[in-house]
Amino acid sequence: MLTIQCQCESTALQWQEYKELWRLECCCNDCTAGVRYLHEAKGGPRPPEHQMLDTLWLANDFTVVKGLDNIGVIKRSAESRNTLIYCTACGTSLITDHVVYGGKVVITQIQNFPQFQGMSTAPIMPVQARHFVDDVDADARDSLPPFSGPHSEIYSGVSRTLIDAFPHLYEQGSTGDMNAQRLAEIRGTEYSDAQHIAS
Repeated sequence: MLTIQCQCESTALQWQEYKELWRLECCCNDCTAGVRYLHEAKGGPRPPEHQMLDTLWLANDFTVVKGLDNIGVIKRSAESRNTLIYCTACGTSLITDHVVYGGKVVITQIQNFPQFQGMSTAPIMPVQARHFVDDVDADARDSLPPFSGPHSEIYSGVSRTLIDAFPHLYEQGSTGDMNAQRLAEIRGTEYSDAQHIAS
C-alpha cells in the first residue's frame, strides 16, 4: 500500500498496491514549471533549486482517503499537455496526468520536497534514466546532482528507455473507479489565467 499526502496533511491519495512502474529524473521545462507555479501562485512547497525532479510512474487507480474537497485540478494553459492535481489548502503537487499516458498511469514528484514526508514508502526502483537535459540552461547543468546510472542513460531529449517502456506501462497500469480524469470531472479544471471550467 502507498499513501501520498500533501504538506498540510489535509489531502491524501492511496494505492492499494505499491507498484512502481517506472522511475527517472526529469529535467523538462514542463515539470519544473508546474511545481514552481504551484509554489509561487498557490503557496506550495519550495521545489529544488536545480531543474531536475525524481519522477515515479504509478497506476491511474487510487482512492482519495482524505480531502476530496481540497483537491484542485489545473492546467497551465488550454494547450498544456500536463494536468496538475494538487492540494488547494497548501499548494502541494500530488500527481500529474499527461495526454500520452492514455488514462493508464500518472506520475508523482512529491518525493522531491525535503520539507515533509509526502510518501508513506520511499521509492524502491532505481532511477532508470535522466532526460530532457537540454531543457536546462547550459550554465546550470553542472549544478545538477550526479547521475547514479550509466552515462548512456542521460538524454538530451526524451529517454529512449522510457519510450521503449511505455507498452509495459500501459499494460501494468490501470484506470480505477477513481483516477486523474475522474478527479477533473468532479472538481473541474482550472487554468493559470484563473478561468474556471466546470466539467
